[in-house]
Amino acid sequence: MKVAPQRKKGQSMPSPRFSTLAFDDLRAGGLFRPAAEKFAGAWLACFLVMTRSDVLRAFSFDHVLRASVCGTIGALVAVALLAQMDRTTNSVVRQVTISSIATFAGDIFAHPSHFPPQWAEPVVTAAVSASIAIALWYAKRWAKSL
Repeated sequence: MKVAPQRKKGQSMPSPRFSTLAFDDLRAGGLFRPAAEKFAGAWLACFLVMTRSDVLRAFSFDHVLRASVCGTIGALVAVALLAQMDRTTNSVVRQVTISSIATFAGDIFAHPSHFPPQWAEPVVTAAVSASIAIALWYAKRWAKSL
C-alpha cells in the first residue's frame, strides 16, 4: 500500500487583529504611532515644498493650515493602508512607499498645485516625504543600536 506524501502547507493569510486597530494603542503594532509619524512627515514635506524657500512666508497661518490638512489626510491614508497589512514585518521600502502614497494624496486634497502641471507639486512633496521616511527609518535603527 503506497502512502501519498504529505503536502507542505504555506502560511495562512494574516487576518487583522481588531485589538490593534484601536487608536489608543501606542505599541509598535498599533496604528497611532505610525499615523503620528506619517502625519509629521507629510506635514513637514508639504510645509517645506509649499514655501519654496520663502522663510518669511512659511510661518503664515494659511501655510500651517494647509500643511496640517496634508498631514491629516496623509495620516488617514497611511492608517487605511496599514490596517490592511501585516504589521509584524517592516522594511524601509514599505515605509517609503506608504509615506509617498499618503503624502501625494494629502497634498492633492490640501491645495491646488503652486506650479504646473497639477501633479508636479504633489510628486515633489511625496519625494520629500519619502526622504524623511528614509531618514527616520535609519535614525530609529541607529538609536536602537546605542
